[in-house]
Amino acid sequence: MTLAQAPTPHSSPLPQRLKEATRSLHQQVERSGVMADLLSRSVSRKAYVALLANLQGIYKALESALASAPGDLARLGHLARSAALTSDLRAFGLPVPALEPAAQDYAQRLTSLQGTQAHRLWAHVYVRYLGDLHGGQILSRLVAAHFAQPGAQGTRFYEFGGASAVQALRDVLRQQLAEQRLHQGQADEVVAEACWAFEAHGALFEQIRSRWAEGATAS
Repeated sequence: MTLAQAPTPHSSPLPQRLKEATRSLHQQVERSGVMADLLSRSVSRKAYVALLANLQGIYKALESALASAPGDLARLGHLARSAALTSDLRAFGLPVPALEPAAQDYAQRLTSLQGTQAHRLWAHVYVRYLGDLHGGQILSRLVAAHFAQPGAQGTRFYEFGGASAVQALRDVLRQQLAEQRLHQGQADEVVAEACWAFEAHGALFEQIRSRWAEGATAS
């Protein structure tokens, strides 16, 4: 490695940069569309199933991209969510809708982030998996209470083990993010990609609400 190729040190670790850069977007998105309805316990079963179906489309693309990526990215299979989403969709027993345009665009973007752009996948690992390990644990309780599914049916998406296992996964994932040897430009691209991901989620949540909220006419 030449001096020109050496990673440039950052004043802040990548996890901190991601948190600071996306804080306002994160707050905005969690109050958008179907996610706001879920948090207020006003979401319909159809709308929630649509959310699961669209997330499954995103996760299938993400997990496929990660499997072919280099280094630590290819070793995140233990966090995979697509199979758990399949289980939850079966538990609800409703027809699985087609992906919304925002989810289709998201999946296509993930597929495109291969080769020299694979480092950008860390943004989606941060947005999705760390989100599942944090806010997803709160959503699990909301879903279980709101829909009153038998036992733990319909909430496998949020299951990573007990509280100590969840905390350990959070810590390891943050450490992996912090240890990535990225050039300044690459780190900036990861941060920008995370911002894009939050904006894309906001668009998806609004599309799901528009199509599947109570009173809406699904096409």
